Amino acid sequence: MRVRDWQSRLQAIVCRRLQAPFAWGVNDCCLFAADCVLAVTGRDPAEDLRGAYADERGAARLLAAHGGVVELAIARLGPVVPAALAQPGDVGLVRFDGRDTLAVCMGAHWMAPGEAGLATILPGQVLRAWRCEA
Repeated sequence: MRVRDWQSRLQAIVCRRLQAPFAWGVNDCCLFAADCVLAVTGRDPAEDLRGAYADERGAARLLAAHGGVVELAIARLGPVVPAALAQPGDVGLVRFDGRDTLAVCMGAHWMAPGEAGLATILPGQVLRAWRCEA
């Protein structure tokens, strides 16, 4: 279930992050995806992870403790859907800069934090997707 004004909430997150650089524990792929899920559903799938790491090594330890980014997504996001059927606000898995990365569907494209702000990812790069549900 999505909150009534999820489209404007999702757009606000994207606008705030468009030029925000990647930052572990602040604006990384997991927290960007979680912030988008929170905007769309009112549920924070990363509530217990916020503040738990501040650098790449800390993130790697946290992800390892949860079985990796894919297992973390499986445990905390909605049902798996074919990437071609993803809707705005859904979360997907891509290979970006050589690592598994979570991205958010914006309709015709996907977005994920990159070094200079949000990077645009084409739908064909999405390996799997999860429905954004409360």
